[in-house]
Amino acid sequence: MTDVGATGRVPLRPAAARRCPSPGPDRLWLENTVLERKTAKGRTKVTFVLPDTDPDGPVSVVGDFNHWNPAAHPLQSRGDGTRIAEVSLPAHSTHSFRYLAAGDYWFNDEHADGHDGTNSRLHT
Repeated sequence: MTDVGATGRVPLRPAAARRCPSPGPDRLWLENTVLERKTAKGRTKVTFVLPDTDPDGPVSVVGDFNHWNPAAHPLQSRGDGTRIAEVSLPAHSTHSFRYLAAGDYWFNDEHADGHDGTNSRLHT
């Protein structure tokens, strides 16, 4: 059974996360994330990649591109030890996003193009 701690949030494994420079109990970056991008015909396909089991349970990528809807882009296992969600965005645009795991656990992407306080930023 996973210890949810005092915050009610499932903690990330210590080797996979580190504290964000900004204070706050839910501001962690997952270090082994990957953002893959392919641009064609004025669109950029962004693939958000996380380890299959870290954090445990379902994870979604949410952002301004899906109106912060956790049901829009859940990450799916691809059988190689990772899980992904793919999003097609306009080329040459900037978007805010975060990951949402089970238990209302929000975290950022260390490999994002930047951060605007609470959110990760992505440039296509």
